[in-house]
Amino acid sequence: MVNLVLFDKIYNVLNRGNKEDIYLRYFKYLKEHVKGFSQTSIQFKKLRKFDNRFEIIISGPEEGFVYNLLKKEIGSIQEFKDIKVGKEYRGSLVDVGKVGFGLFVDCAILNPHTEVLINLHTLRKQLCQGKERSLKQIIEAYDFIDHFPLHVKITEIDLVNNKLLGELTPKTLNFFKKILEENLEGVFLSGETKGQFKKIITRKGHYRDIITVKRFGFLENMVLLKAGSDAPGIIAHIGNKLENCKLSAIRPKKIRRLLKD
Repeated sequence: MVNLVLFDKIYNVLNRGNKEDIYLRYFKYLKEHVKGFSQTSIQFKKLRKFDNRFEIIISGPEEGFVYNLLKKEIGSIQEFKDIKVGKEYRGSLVDVGKVGFGLFVDCAILNPHTEVLINLHTLRKQLCQGKERSLKQIIEAYDFIDHFPLHVKITEIDLVNNKLLGELTPKTLNFFKKILEENLEGVFLSGETKGQFKKIITRKGHYRDIITVKRFGFLENMVLLKAGSDAPGIIAHIGNKLENCKLSAIRPKKIRRLLKD
């Protein structure tokens, strides 16, 4: 029997309807990742109030394999003492635009709770070809919002002040490179599951506009759109059907404008 605290934060949906429903939906989400392990059970221990993350109990003959599989595919919390320079971590943006010197990324690092700072100099280097752009300009060009998924590499650890510096990994940078090279627009959704998102998209007649829906987390999804589809237009059409969700438009032309001299 092993315990695991998962990476996903549970938000937005807790304010709506039956709390038991979120347990059922998340359990279904977990089972999608561990199909074929019928002799190993997964049970909820609790939804932790201080960080809104599920702690689960895994038991059975293949518990070790399932534990490692979920850590790899969904992610888990990290202890600050175990963080290493040069290692890559999954994360999501928090408090976007609250400060002017960089972006903070929640990589589920605890004891103490620490977010990874990507400073403005690094963002300019990685997202603006080194051009002197303000953080506000970068946020607006990439339409960054809270919970936007990023992968970061730790570049510096301050053990005295419990601070972490990082940079974007090739996995994240290649995503934006694909957007630019293929001239694709995208819609990022924060606050609803992939299944519900697809239902709304289909109901509102936009299924034909979609290339793919990529799930980054339980409540974070990215839709890549076919050529000629307009991300802001789709957001305007579906936004009122997604209660309290946040949507952002990924638009190559806005990013190119940022890169112009």
